[in-house]
Amino acid sequence: MDSKARVRAAQLAITTAVGLAIIKVVTGIATGSMALLSSAADSLLDILMSFGNLLALRQANKPADDNHPYGHGKYETAATLFQSLLIAASGLFILSESIHRLRHGNHELSHLDIGIAVLAFSSIVSLILSRYLKRVGIKTESTALQADALHYATDVYSNAILLIGLVAVRLLGWYWIDPVLSIGVGCYILYAAFELLKGSMDDFLDAGLPEELRHEIVACITNNNEEITGYHNLRTRRSGTQKMIDFHLTFCRFKTIEEAHESAHKIEKEIKESVSNSDITIHLEPTECTGCPKCGQCPRSRNKAAMTPTH
Repeated sequence: MDSKARVRAAQLAITTAVGLAIIKVVTGIATGSMALLSSAADSLLDILMSFGNLLALRQANKPADDNHPYGHGKYETAATLFQSLLIAASGLFILSESIHRLRHGNHELSHLDIGIAVLAFSSIVSLILSRYLKRVGIKTESTALQADALHYATDVYSNAILLIGLVAVRLLGWYWIDPVLSIGVGCYILYAAFELLKGSMDDFLDAGLPEELRHEIVACITNNNEEITGYHNLRTRRSGTQKMIDFHLTFCRFKTIEEAHESAHKIEKEIKESVSNSDITIHLEPTECTGCPKCGQCPRSRNKAAMTPTH
């Protein structure tokens, strides 16, 4: 169900982006507003990014195979990286064009009432879509959808600022405010792109899971201290929606393999209940009596020692 929800959300984003882009391009050309044209360029990029998300999510949903034993989750990370680069490109375009207009004089704007109505409508639609994508992205733990939600959220802020600019032009005749506010929007888009790029690079470079998730994993292990003698080499990373976790568990050397496996299985089950979409690998190791912190209280070691013949 999660995979179908992610694909439906990506399809809705594409449909919405196409509709908004057509409206903004037509209105931007008619009014001559840099605000509308920059917003239209952003909507055209929305189409590319949402379409890339759809393809990536379909690939990421494929099960693991011989060539990809850890699954295809990195496709989603790649889509997030692609989005961040395109968002940065749109921010640079807006900055460049806005600075050019400031340096070479302002352009007369026309049909401002239509432009104001289009930006207001676009802000409302982007807000609704952003909240929907964020809700689905968080529920399904999709970084690509959360990145798409962030981008549409920047559309809301940018359209609201540009809307204020057009209203100022309409009421006060401040034509210079259109490119000035567009510069501010361009800077904000670059900042959002950097945040997306940083997160996607963390996934590509196999950065560990957030500290709060690591604490939950450790808590699940240490809650079973009576059955184990310790743990070490805890490693975590993310692959799309999957959280990859591996560590070593140490047991009393007198425990049978079956007993140790049952304890490890119990800990694995608790981690999966606490950390969703987790893929866990546990290595079992015996602890020698000389290095065991529970040696003095261990009835098995005392029984074994009693059974050992003395000379």
